[in-house]
Amino acid sequence: MRFSHRYGYDPARKSGEQIVEDAPDWLREEFALDVLQKLVYVDQDSRIKNDELRPLGMKELNERLCFIVRRRMDDSDWDSWTCWEGLRFSLNTAEWWQFYDCVELIGEQLRLAESNYESIDFASSFEVFKYPAYQAKVNRLFEKHLVAWRLNSTGSFEMALPKDLSERIDAAVSQLKDEFQPARVHYLKAKQYILGTSKDTENSIKESISALESVCRVLYPKASTLGKALAQMKSEGHYPPRLISVFEKFYDYCNDEPAVRHGARVPSRAHALDAELALHLSAAFIRYTLEVKRNKVKPDEVP
Repeated sequence: MRFSHRYGYDPARKSGEQIVEDAPDWLREEFALDVLQKLVYVDQDSRIKNDELRPLGMKELNERLCFIVRRRMDDSDWDSWTCWEGLRFSLNTAEWWQFYDCVELIGEQLRLAESNYESIDFASSFEVFKYPAYQAKVNRLFEKHLVAWRLNSTGSFEMALPKDLSERIDAAVSQLKDEFQPARVHYLKAKQYILGTSKDTENSIKESISALESVCRVLYPKASTLGKALAQMKSEGHYPPRLISVFEKFYDYCNDEPAVRHGARVPSRAHALDAELALHLSAAFIRYTLEVKRNKVKPDEVP
């Protein structure tokens, strides 16, 4: 964070204030110079060689960005000597939400270009041109300036979580593979519904509990519902019964809350904080359950 922002000397911004529904000019410029400029080259011009094998042609990329920002490209955008300025102009004149759309689209184009490096010698030298490196740079830039958004592994923006919590959620999701892949799909939906740009509180809660239910039904295949799986967990002696009771209450809440798992005659009472709590509870219990079941240890031995 800059000196003026840390100490509240910038009259346009309070100290510690997050950027949510905004994309200041200086943020766009820093993104262009520190992130984007290192990924682009002058395309559609045989006189200029792309010796560094950069992934994105400026003119083609700007053409795609112009669809987002709803402007028509002019001669200067197609001119090899001014196309970089045209690309910056598209970013700088976009509405704030269009800027974040553009950042997502650039990530999408990088993912599509990754296959170009697969057959090249010393392919590892080109990791800086791939999406994970781009994601890391964007997120570092946004974290530095207290921008509330973070790019996730699929290329979409989500609201930022505290680092320790984010790492624990990622650790839980990483365990959801093979037979737990359906649970992974449910959990990523839950995360996107509440941390993404289009919030859907009820569906986020539903997907959080569905992720947990999916895991438990794999571990306890005879259980037809999460409630029955929890009952089996309580009876087998590996888990403290009162802890399982907490999640039985959580399951009851999700079933009874209007518009979450069933249709309702009354409006939903669920709030964003309810969905965030459900997301974190689901991740914590999934990790806990898998560690205990896979290692066949007592709960007090789980690291």
